[in-house]
Amino acid sequence: MLVIALACVVGYVANQVLQARSSLEAAQASVTQIQSQLSSLNVSALSASATDFAGHAHDAATYTNDPLYKLAEIVPVVGPNLTAVRELSGSLDSIGSQVLLPVVDFSKTLTPASLKPVDGKLNVALLTSGDATLASADAAIVANVATISAIPTDGTVSQISSAKTQLVTALGKAHTEIGTVRSTVATVQSMLGMNGPRHYVLAFLNNAETTGLGGGPASLSMLTVDNGAFALTDHASSQDFPLTDGPVRDIDQNVKNIFGTGVVSTLNWSTARPDFPTAALTIQAFWQKYKGGTVDGVISIDPIALSYLLKATGPMTLTSGEQITADNAVPLLLHDIYLRFPPLDIETGSDAFFKDAAATVFSGITSTSADPQTLIDAVNKGIDSGNILAWSPIPAEQKLIASSPLQGVLPTDNAKSTLVGTYFRDVTTSKADYWIQSHVDLSTDVCTNPTNPTFTETVTLHSTMTVAESETLPRFVVGGNFGGTQVSTEVYIYGPVGASTGEQVAGTTSVSAAVRSSASDLGRPVARFLVNLKPGETNTVTASFSGVGGVYGPPVIQTTPMMNTTTTALTAAGCK
Repeated sequence: MLVIALACVVGYVANQVLQARSSLEAAQASVTQIQSQLSSLNVSALSASATDFAGHAHDAATYTNDPLYKLAEIVPVVGPNLTAVRELSGSLDSIGSQVLLPVVDFSKTLTPASLKPVDGKLNVALLTSGDATLASADAAIVANVATISAIPTDGTVSQISSAKTQLVTALGKAHTEIGTVRSTVATVQSMLGMNGPRHYVLAFLNNAETTGLGGGPASLSMLTVDNGAFALTDHASSQDFPLTDGPVRDIDQNVKNIFGTGVVSTLNWSTARPDFPTAALTIQAFWQKYKGGTVDGVISIDPIALSYLLKATGPMTLTSGEQITADNAVPLLLHDIYLRFPPLDIETGSDAFFKDAAATVFSGITSTSADPQTLIDAVNKGIDSGNILAWSPIPAEQKLIASSPLQGVLPTDNAKSTLVGTYFRDVTTSKADYWIQSHVDLSTDVCTNPTNPTFTETVTLHSTMTVAESETLPRFVVGGNFGGTQVSTEVYIYGPVGASTGEQVAGTTSVSAAVRSSASDLGRPVARFLVNLKPGETNTVTASFSGVGGVYGPPVIQTTPMMNTTTTALTAAGCK
């Protein structure tokens, strides 16, 4: 009878062990899914996987907490294995209920709708709640690491000691990742004014007077953010800043050699270099010197990005009763507005209009009832196209910005992509880029010859301005320097990192075009040209570069965000 009873007990415990093993294996499968879903931010699938993990981990803990199971732990040899499995199962159960499920539940609240401003204010309570959730989860992880590390595995089978090691390692990584996320949350809290008001200059770039990053900051507003609430608290025009006071800050002599001293002494030329931190530092210096106060960051946006946002929000009505829409924003802000006023009143009239437009659009975006995901997609489109840029003087905040194209910085190597950039600057003192069309043609053998690649780029510029327009439109529009007789454009072609400049040729099909001395900037060779176009003319410039042996990613063409989008053509044999 005793033998039969012992056999029953052994069979029962063995069944519990098998059930626990099955549950632990199922939990492990859920972990693999969770890792993948975290990487892809698939919240709905993550929720299901987390629930599965927690359920399987709880089942394993239940099977191993049975009284007969615990009684079997006193059996020599077998007992230590059973004890270790029970304690590991208990920790997994704790991780599921105290770490994974609370974090997943919070992630469900991070919807586009919850992130959208309401009446000009973000729901910053989400950040506070999220940080508290992460702090609690992290505390649970630290406690479980201590518990698991103390589980004795001497004398147990290798699978158990291996599982213990893997779990401690995985939890250590999770602890590090949560620390990184909490640090990011703290940075965002500061950026949103949760630790005191923040002040950002919004620079509205004018693509009708092109510079390397898109256009000069013709209109600026001060954006004050206080505990998630947004407000425009000041405004200025580029005309409010002097042209003859000299540099507002020091800059490397090489940059001045390439772009002239105006890059730090003329606000509208601050965006000449294709590097937004350079521009932002100058814009910050201009504002702080002539407007006063502290600038905690600079954000640039242009009418092209604005048109993307208006497509998401729908038309907005200015104080005059006029509507600004996705279709008319670009021509209205970059051309039509200048034709509404007598020549002597163009600057003051257009400045007042831009101020009204900035306030109206800002108010509309921060209180819109538009579909949140559509609005987010519009913002992302503006960022990816280089029409929205941002910079912070605070290293932790700039590091966060640097994770996206928002930073407006050229790659420092060719590993992920081999970028060849073409950037323009209007030197006509005009709004004549309304009529300029551009095309870039890049040919390279980099994918078949990475040891000594060559790059040849031809840039074509064409003026669609008519003679009648050049003779009748205001000089403010067609150009103060030449009175409409020609449009003058500087072309800067940046080769791949580490390359050297080869042959440079300027075409002869317009009033004039010239090759300027080559240079080096941002670790890249720079070919420079000046192209002058009479109404209706076209001309080309060509630059070649030679690369050194190394790792090259796929070739990429980058250009200034022009009012009329630059068309491109890439010939690269062997590239995917």
